[in-house]
Amino acid sequence: MNNIHRLFTLAIAWVFFMLGVTLAYYKQFTADPPEHYAIHHRALNYTDKDCYTKCDVELIVFGKILENE
Repeated sequence: MNNIHRLFTLAIAWVFFMLGVTLAYYKQFTADPPEHYAIHHRALNYTDKDCYTKCDVELIVFGKILENE
């Protein structure tokens, strides 16, 4: 009876562990992205405006001028 009780306890512990991992992954994948992602995407998708140049926006957001263009 002792071995069955120990196996049952381990099975319950494993089920609750997997439930916790599943809930953590669900919360992580359904969460909103961090704010700096939105700022970076806005800078990368920035259209030409009269007030700032593309280089100014890159300097403000990234701290350097990107070399990809």
